Amino acid sequence: MTAPATSRVPGTPGLLRTINDRAALELLLDVGPLTRSQIGDRTGVSRPTASQIVARLEQSGLIEPTGSVQGARGPQATQYAARTDVVVGLALDVVPGGVRASVVDALGRTLGETTAAAAPARSAAADVLAARAEACADAGIPVSRVATAVVGVQAAVAPRTGDIALVGELPGWPRRGLRAHLEDALGIDVHVENDVNLAAIAERDAGRDEESFALLWLGEGIGMGAWLEGRVHHGTAGGAGEIGYLPVPAAGIDDSVNVQDLVGGLRLVELCARAGVPGITEAGSSYGDAVAALAAHRDSAAVHDLVQDLALRVAIVLQPVVAILEPDAVVLGGPTGVACGAPLADATAAVLRGTDQRTGAVVASAVPELAVLRGARSVVAEDVRTLLLAAAGRPDHPVVAPSVPG
Repeated sequence: MTAPATSRVPGTPGLLRTINDRAALELLLDVGPLTRSQIGDRTGVSRPTASQIVARLEQSGLIEPTGSVQGARGPQATQYAARTDVVVGLALDVVPGGVRASVVDALGRTLGETTAAAAPARSAAADVLAARAEACADAGIPVSRVATAVVGVQAAVAPRTGDIALVGELPGWPRRGLRAHLEDALGIDVHVENDVNLAAIAERDAGRDEESFALLWLGEGIGMGAWLEGRVHHGTAGGAGEIGYLPVPAAGIDDSVNVQDLVGGLRLVELCARAGVPGITEAGSSYGDAVAALAAHRDSAAVHDLVQDLALRVAIVLQPVVAILEPDAVVLGGPTGVACGAPLADATAAVLRGTDQRTGAVVASAVPELAVLRGARSVVAEDVRTLLLAAAGRPDHPVVAPSVPG
């Protein structure tokens, strides 16, 4: 019988060069500055081949000499490092008053940042262009080097189309075709993501070692992000976790009709005033005032009473989540969760233990500030790394002009 034909094609010299160049660049990103000899030893290529790799990567503008080290024998050897500023990404957190923005490199380092205020006549294009310009100016990097962006929005985001729904306060931003609209404005690839999903990614990066967890975002609005099987769960249309609109049975607590009514921003102000949290009145205080007061008076009797009341409500929200997902942990995040901290997590866990559902740990957020922006930075850093490695092996298309010593 004749053996079936295979589709395997022997590696061409060009393909092998690309593989070698990418392996060397990835090594420099992971390890840091190395000499030609060290690159050859760690990638398993000969020293002449390592010299050719270094020459190509330097010509492409992807690496640069950073100094020299004394070898065991012979003259000093030049060290080379990856140039992580040649391709960068833009992380954006769209908030009611404007856009928080960071310029991020392939190592996840923040090179520049800003909070760009929204113009009176707000639009998506104006928001992101202003944020990019200000963040790049802070980083000292031309906007032309921004190759990709991740945008966090207070909305459900359809993964396939970039359309948004269940939108919070976002005037001037289109609901349909948002991703294409932003790509046209910036001239680069754009990833639009729900803000709480990005906050869940920030929690993972902060050291969560559970295989699964659910982040309950307690803010003016309520949302949830679920980390399952190594990724954020989006659902078919991107609406997974939009629990603020979910009706809840709250008999004996109040006449709330949905999760937002039960634990949202307006309700928190009311509960703080009812508990006697210092400085908070139902008519004259904002949600921000209530959060600040909770953090400032965390050890007071009034806040203790408030936390016990809030824990009953949060447990009602979490019961169906625990019953359906049964995550290893539930994280209480968002401004309310951060302000109340471990006492709210402990009180909520105590309530849940009295129910029929088995529960994992209930813990306070490990990301007290800028959780959405930090998640966006993490995602865009991975995208930038992919783009940087894809540029290796293409000396005929340099990313930037090679650096000039001195």
